[in-house]
Amino acid sequence: MLLVLTFPLLLWLGYGLPLGVRESLVFNYTSPTLLAAFTSAFIHFEFGHLMTNVGLYVLVVPLLYLLSVLSGRQQQFRVFVFTALLAFPPVLSYLNLAIARSSVTFGASGVIMVFVGYLPLALSDYLDTNFDIGPGNVVAPALFFASLGLISVLSLQSVLLTNPTVLLGTAGLVLATVLSTVLYSLSVYEQTNNARTKIKSAMRATGDTDLILLTVLLLFVVPIIAFPANPQVDNGVLNLYEHFLGYALGFMTSYITKTQLRSLDSRL
Repeated sequence: MLLVLTFPLLLWLGYGLPLGVRESLVFNYTSPTLLAAFTSAFIHFEFGHLMTNVGLYVLVVPLLYLLSVLSGRQQQFRVFVFTALLAFPPVLSYLNLAIARSSVTFGASGVIMVFVGYLPLALSDYLDTNFDIGPGNVVAPALFFASLGLISVLSLQSVLLTNPTVLLGTAGLVLATVLSTVLYSLSVYEQTNNARTKIKSAMRATGDTDLILLTVLLLFVVPIIAFPANPQVDNGVLNLYEHFLGYALGFMTSYITKTQLRSLDSRL
């Protein structure tokens, strides 16, 4: 919890460093270092960039903690936070080297998207534990793929209307994603006894409706912020590639870890 609370403070401290120091701590693709791979996540040059990341962190992380507590998954939350804040900054930085270019990366956006990627699993655990709406290992991918369809459109919206090939390919991807999500949702509905009654019960429960709606809202609003129509900013371009990596890896690592731990518990 100390790590959770100090992360925004570290972002503010990074922003307050002298300009020359901040420039030396960004991750340079042409001369990468392990130190810069970690420290670059704490460096911001624009106040708006800093406030966006801090604001999203303050919205998403407490919500994840609340869902985890209500689901009895506090330990799972702690392990995820430890991994996200200590392991993912250098991992995301070095994954940028997969696309060869002369540039730099900085800011906590990728790490924030890692936390957003945990929202589908946290919500599915909450629904499964408190309302028997599940199984969670089916609900979580349904939520993830639904948001992924939105991200596929948002990440390419700047070229969709000017490039028919991209428009056609994206339309096919979105259609496949929507159909997959529908099939997954039907599977969840069919596997849940008295599904309609349980869903109505969840939506009528005091406080639970607001919590569910807020989580779903963030799950689909944050991608709109992270994948704007025009990724150009004052001093460069938003790293949409890292945003996508953070979101995808945040979901996959948490989902696979939970699945493997459940399999280990069943064998023991």
